[in-house]
Amino acid sequence: MHSLFLYSYNNIQKAILFTSILLVFGCKNQLNSSIAVFPKHFKVQTAFMLDGHGIIINTYWGSEKKHHVICLDNYSPSWIKSSLIQYNQSFIKSNDVSFKTHTADGLAIQGDVGVCDSVSFENIVFTNVPFYIMPDSSSDNKNDDGVLGIEAMSKGIWKIDFKSKQLTFASDIDSFKEINQSEIFPAIFDQQAIAVEVDFGDGIAKKMYIDLGYNGDMLMPINEFKSIRKSSKIFDLPSRFNTPAHQNFVNTLSFFDTVNINHNFFNTLVSTNEKVNERLIGLSFFIRFDYVIFDFIDKRIYIRKKIW
Repeated sequence: MHSLFLYSYNNIQKAILFTSILLVFGCKNQLNSSIAVFPKHFKVQTAFMLDGHGIIINTYWGSEKKHHVICLDNYSPSWIKSSLIQYNQSFIKSNDVSFKTHTADGLAIQGDVGVCDSVSFENIVFTNVPFYIMPDSSSDNKNDDGVLGIEAMSKGIWKIDFKSKQLTFASDIDSFKEINQSEIFPAIFDQQAIAVEVDFGDGIAKKMYIDLGYNGDMLMPINEFKSIRKSSKIFDLPSRFNTPAHQNFVNTLSFFDTVNINHNFFNTLVSTNEKVNERLIGLSFFIRFDYVIFDFIDKRIYIRKKIW
């Protein structure tokens, strides 16, 4: 994001907030599954789609190559809608492992966990991929089938090129020629999350978590939102706040602000609603960059050098 990217008022009106499932304490029992990727050295590139839920990719499950359209989400476990795996022979539900967690709006959910023997993306194959089995919702109007989460994403390096609308997945950072023209975006890979320290001015700094499953700029609980608000112009709009478990219609408050990240200043849209209880940096924040590279192997994020 580097020439400053500003939302118009119409963009804000059209925005539909989608926030991923957030881990609290994962599986109740240890799942005996270890994801592997084949081949060992790889690099694939494909066009990607962006919708209100994030980055959409095509995957093919098992030897039958059953097609599922799912989102990439670094701030979520992998999950799949329950109705889609009932007759899938490549997917085995565990009899003794379940999950218990909560969504971004604080709703506690629990359910079964299963493993898909192989998930193919382009010519890359993930094996033994665990998925939370999410109950289907009558209010679910999303076209995607689930999420490929942090466990699978962490097996390589992902480049999101917003300018060319190309997604690249590779095993080695050296395979990205543009790395010599890139600089590190300051972030800390903390267990299964990526944290960024954001300075909102007036001595207020917040640890925010990058969430590619949230399609806005920055999101935070309403009490923290009120404490950092400096702009007199507040947008108050009804929005749909979706999680894997259900959807809520909420009033979203937003304002534009300039934030400081490691001595670099960014104009961004800061939002809140009455449901959210997490601090997030979403996908739209990164659209201002020509590209962003998430290197889960060496735990770094790269952006083009000296653009802002």
